[in-house]
Amino acid sequence: MSTTALPSRTTICRGLRKVVLAANLAAGLATTAPSEEPSFFGQGGDSQERLVNRRAARLALVEKPAAPPTVEGTVFNDLDRFIVARWQEMKLPPGAAEPVLCDDSTFLRRVYLDVIGVSPTLAEARRFLDDTQPGKRARLVDELLARSTDYAAHWTPFWLDALASNVAPTFGGVVSRGDHLPWVHASFAQNKPYDVFVAELLDPTMPGFKKPGHVDILGVRYKVSFLRDAEHNEVLQTAADVGQVFLGTGMKCASCHNHFENDEWPQKRFLSFAGLFNGKDLEKIRCEKRSGIFVPAASPFEQPGVPTTPPSDVNGRLHIAALLLTDPANPRFAKTFVNRLWKRLLGLGLFEPADDFRLDTPASHPALLDWLAYDFMKHGYDVQWTMRLILNSRTYQLRHDAAVEDQPDALHPRAAARFFRSPTQRRLAAEQLLDSIAVVTRQKLEDRQRLYRTHEGVPDPLNHALGRPDIRSEVSTARAGEVAVVQALELLNGARYNALLNPDVLLATLGQTPEPGQIVELLYLAALQRKPTEHEFDLGRTFLRDSTADGKVPLREAVTDMLWAIVTSPAFQYVN
Repeated sequence: MSTTALPSRTTICRGLRKVVLAANLAAGLATTAPSEEPSFFGQGGDSQERLVNRRAARLALVEKPAAPPTVEGTVFNDLDRFIVARWQEMKLPPGAAEPVLCDDSTFLRRVYLDVIGVSPTLAEARRFLDDTQPGKRARLVDELLARSTDYAAHWTPFWLDALASNVAPTFGGVVSRGDHLPWVHASFAQNKPYDVFVAELLDPTMPGFKKPGHVDILGVRYKVSFLRDAEHNEVLQTAADVGQVFLGTGMKCASCHNHFENDEWPQKRFLSFAGLFNGKDLEKIRCEKRSGIFVPAASPFEQPGVPTTPPSDVNGRLHIAALLLTDPANPRFAKTFVNRLWKRLLGLGLFEPADDFRLDTPASHPALLDWLAYDFMKHGYDVQWTMRLILNSRTYQLRHDAAVEDQPDALHPRAAARFFRSPTQRRLAAEQLLDSIAVVTRQKLEDRQRLYRTHEGVPDPLNHALGRPDIRSEVSTARAGEVAVVQALELLNGARYNALLNPDVLLATLGQTPEPGQIVELLYLAALQRKPTEHEFDLGRTFLRDSTADGKVPLREAVTDMLWAIVTSPAFQYVN
């Protein structure tokens, strides 16, 4: 007689459940599974405790990613192994030496701009460049991540755009989504776990829930919130925004018909997801024609142990929505964020576009994406943990090389190959550029003076030209990186831009009669954190001497012109 054990009834049922779920998902129904996993809701006191306590149990349901591959060549951490393995798999570049690291000056400027959003002061630059002890790059990463106020200041503009935050409750008679600035800044200053951050935005039962505001217009009370649910179309827009920002998935096209470009999103599947943000199931309305068919609310993904029937009240559904969204078993939540982080630090994502994560287009490095997302969840959705991992990688610290830089393809973004043999040049955001100019000229910058805290909601030609919106009418997770004539005009002739270029503090450090060569070296170190090349030195010294000869131009005016040339050059306007 065979001694092989028969599968248990539970095993058989779970197998059947997966088959049924897969069939329903393919049909766009995405029904939920019976509640077999008590870990779905977590255990503990309040909603935040339960959210945190459930992580390990839910992560145990996720298949562990492949281990980092064994490779030949230089690596700094496991992340590099995936990148080098891809080079070796594709035999890129055949017979050539491996890409080289950037120098200390480049790394210094790059990591300051990427972690705290501004360039270093003279004192900070000299301290790092004069340090001869090993491990100084890793120490600098830790120091910058520990500057909580500055670190949060750099993340805040991204999330103000992503949440369509506005200081005023209305603009042009339209109700806004509210002011998220204080909450976002405080969250990143605390290094709040990412799943908690997102749950606080969505779940009214969370202790730190970002409560909506209200405004009265002509006697009618309106909710001012990221979550809109006053009528059918607002609920659809809310679901589409949540999908875009937190799942990196474009769903909106499926709100009134099956998605034309992505078979993954039939209308029923989107409506089932959108129903989680409303107090009742949503009717299938195709191109404004009502059907009388209501789609049950459910997760659009196969996630084990979710409730069979969603609550009938909006707060209960939002609680379920937050749990489903931040669930380690959600196949897109963690991957979307680590991809955004990767793109923020290296210029291009592991999948592109970053707001169009889809099954028919694999990531450039699928194993790396899986590994990064799992590692992020395993370490409690700690944003700084994953940032530190990327910043300390050899991949991040490579020298920019235009010959091997991955080139985005605007017409075919999903088809463009990406190998990350060089970081991609990134144009500074308005906040980075103007705050860094302030650091260069003043050699200090207090948080209250940073651009993200000023000019909110006030039309400003310079901000607008540099891509910073005056009013955020819709969510956005990226600003345009292209240059345009309007930017050039503002940098050439804009009164506010030119008023920022005050060299008095820098000149004061050189005494009463500074020599032109000293000024040139000081300007380059202050602005670009490096010494001028021999050619730059000769050009700068000659310019200052010729301009000020016989008193034709005051020294301060000549230095201002030279400072303008440096900070308006691509070397300053881009993260290299």
